[in-house]
Amino acid sequence: MRVARAPLLASFLFVGLACAAEQKGSIGAVLSRDNDTGALYVRDLSPGLSAERAGLLPGDELVMIEGRYVRDLDAKEIRALLRGDVGTSVRLTIVRGEEVRRVRVERRALLDAKKEERPRTETITE
Repeated sequence: MRVARAPLLASFLFVGLACAAEQKGSIGAVLSRDNDTGALYVRDLSPGLSAERAGLLPGDELVMIEGRYVRDLDAKEIRALLRGDVGTSVRLTIVRGEEVRRVRVERRALLDAKKEERPRTETITE
């Protein structure tokens, strides 16, 4: 797994808001793009959602979505490919270390941020 990378400046959040009437879904992962190389990495996973269930891990590089190279896509195109009807799936090609993996991830309903939002607490110890 690559450790040293250029700063990840652009982040895309794929878990969050959805209109209940549309029943759109996504894979449940936070992705970050390296602005220097255009590479797209899994930054974080929502516990129990599809990306985690499919075996994706933070640090995985997302190379292709539905056979299209992510370096050729802008953020809007990436979101459009990852989102879709709940229950449908999306084909991803990822690189983990020296290994190339092809996975199919089912789209699940996006969370309604207003309903799921919980207050965050911070503990400071001395």
